[in-house]
Amino acid sequence: MDSIRRRDFLKLAGGALLAAAGSSRAVGPSYSPGTALSDPTDLDQYDFILPRVRFVELPFRGRAKGPDAWNVRPGGDANLLREFAKVVRCRVKPIEGVVDWRPHSGSEDQFNAVVTFDQPERLRHYPFLFMTSENQFELTADQKQSFKDYLTAGGFILMDDCVVASGGDFFYTSSYLLLEELFGRGSVRMIPREHEVFHNVYDLGDTGLPLLQRSGGAPGFAFPHGQNHGARGLFLGDRLAAFLSSNDLHCGWCDSHGITWGLGGYRKTIQMGINILTYALSH
Repeated sequence: MDSIRRRDFLKLAGGALLAAAGSSRAVGPSYSPGTALSDPTDLDQYDFILPRVRFVELPFRGRAKGPDAWNVRPGGDANLLREFAKVVRCRVKPIEGVVDWRPHSGSEDQFNAVVTFDQPERLRHYPFLFMTSENQFELTADQKQSFKDYLTAGGFILMDDCVVASGGDFFYTSSYLLLEELFGRGSVRMIPREHEVFHNVYDLGDTGLPLLQRSGGAPGFAFPHGQNHGARGLFLGDRLAAFLSSNDLHCGWCDSHGITWGLGGYRKTIQMGINILTYALSH
């Protein structure tokens, strides 16, 4: 995959015309008929689509319960997209038929899109990917090359560990090691609080990456949630290409009624998600 300019990458994806937090500044080229590729066809209808990455986990180690697989809780994706659509002027593809924590495991039609790293040409349609789970994983050599090519060409990925406090940061560790293998030791580093990803729509500089603290019901949830390694990222030049979280932002997105994390927890994780989306689509 040849390296291409970020804005050209967005144009291939159908064009994201963003105006975050009421700004009139358009980010990326506007959409015009004929610019979207023929597959997938929903790029003709929407400016932003949030694909989940499907992948194979390793046998689970470290806890009695089984892992949360790649397709855990599509309601979190749906909530983020709904909130994102409130602060941008673009056509965001909604997710229907899911509510907060239910279902636990989504079918493919309960996500905006589902992709794998075995589909390098399909990946080029999407400037943003979301990957989450609880367990360790490994990619094949071809999948690794496809992933590296995607990021190098201008793509962005959010890799968010679905860890519960009583478990280990297995997904986070696998993600960290994968990025360092592909881009070199030391390529993943802390994202400083002054970075624009913490300030572009919502000012989160004081708190940085939110850490979920139990404040409501759901007694099965541990306190706190996630293992806080802080926000880490892969930088390609000045561009943040991968955002790596061990704090389980996605679980916060699932809690729109504030039952588990409180409305403050929901709000902060949604705000962080919107900031990440806005950064990815404007660089």
